[in-house]
Amino acid sequence: MALVRGGLDERNVIQIALALPCCAALATLSILPAHAEEHIVRTRRAEWVPSVLFVQPGDTVIWQGMKNHETELIEGMGPAGAFAWNSEIDAEGFRVTLEEEGAYIYSCDVHMTFGMVGAIVVGDGQPENLAEIDAALPAVEVGQVFAGRIIERMKRALRRRN
Repeated sequence: MALVRGGLDERNVIQIALALPCCAALATLSILPAHAEEHIVRTRRAEWVPSVLFVQPGDTVIWQGMKNHETELIEGMGPAGAFAWNSEIDAEGFRVTLEEEGAYIYSCDVHMTFGMVGAIVVGDGQPENLAEIDAALPAVEVGQVFAGRIIERMKRALRRRN
């Protein structure tokens, strides 16, 4: 075998060349969330199941059973800087990856008057945006009672969790 500059032979060069893509792939994996999971929210008539969902930063929430439904974050009821999603009606499999810790209150705008409101809590601690959510409740024009109920249900679930 011919020597390559620096004392490496052809076989060493091939081994290094084959190892580089693997090293690059491992480096890419190390920057991804370690335990990102997917969580399913289903519709049951005019309600979300589960109505209160606990996830971790980087997890993805997927809505299923979206025939005649849509999902949207209620204005002012998510962490500052969080993505304010709003799906189309019938958007089966609509997905949102939640990065910001805190509480998110969302609805199906079409069925808000029937109480189709849900909550997602991202992170292990007490959400820091609970006061902002409470302050935003009076601005909810349609379904305010139902939004208030899901906020209280979420707070009870938080007390049980902690």
